[in-house]
Amino acid sequence: MMLSTLSGRKVPSRCTSLKSHRHGRRHVSCVASSSPSSVRVGHESSSSQSRDVSLSRRDLAGTLSLSFIVSSGLMLGKADEAYAAYGSAPGAGGAAATGDASAIKFNTFYGAATSPVNYGGVGGTTKAKARYSFDYPATFTEDTVGKVDKGTKGIDCRFVGPSGERIFVISLLNEGMDSQGFSLKDPQKALSSLTNSDTVVQDLVLNAKDIKSSTSSHAGVEFLDFDIPSTQRLLCSIGLQEARVFAIFITASERAYARNPAMYQKVQETFRSYALPGGK
Repeated sequence: MMLSTLSGRKVPSRCTSLKSHRHGRRHVSCVASSSPSSVRVGHESSSSQSRDVSLSRRDLAGTLSLSFIVSSGLMLGKADEAYAAYGSAPGAGGAAATGDASAIKFNTFYGAATSPVNYGGVGGTTKAKARYSFDYPATFTEDTVGKVDKGTKGIDCRFVGPSGERIFVISLLNEGMDSQGFSLKDPQKALSSLTNSDTVVQDLVLNAKDIKSSTSSHAGVEFLDFDIPSTQRLLCSIGLQEARVFAIFITASERAYARNPAMYQKVQETFRSYALPGGK
């Protein structure tokens, strides 16, 4: 005889040792003799279980439903945090739902397009000394450009987004591109001549589902603009000014791009190049 606690009071219970024929092990079954809502543990017949188990199917279903709701809420909370970088929670309207970049905070980067010996720095330069500029989401962080990227690939600056997006700018002297110089007359050739700067960009161009190109002009400077759906989305703009090539590349997963294409397009559309300070 044992004492079981039920509804805050102790009641006598009867424990029976049962032997499992399948595993040769004994299980203990305890039943509180004074309560019809007792708990029986061990191998019992189906009729005894349905009569003695206090946790009914309805109670169990309710418990599982509550657990599902709580876990779902935690998962949605994490999803909201991920979407917050894009200005809105999923399905809540605003920038992330409508593709409107106006709800997202942007900063402006001013690049110096310095010589290859100047590498490893961040922060760009002042507006008065800039050779190029573009707007980027405030959630993106600037990544240090190393000696190899600066000296052999012409990468002048690079930014990384919260979902793995990348923005980087190439600045190269035109006469160093090939024997005939760099030209915007052939969009495909112009793009291909710059893809050596990044293996990811190379793969995106090679696996492109489509390559859409157009032209734009800003303060008298002509640009080639590309929109390339591939294994990721690639946006690119290439311009020529004072015998120097300026090109910006934006890469993002198709899923991230679909959430807010206007945000990435704004980075591309705000890309500008400038003449040397003082007309030099």
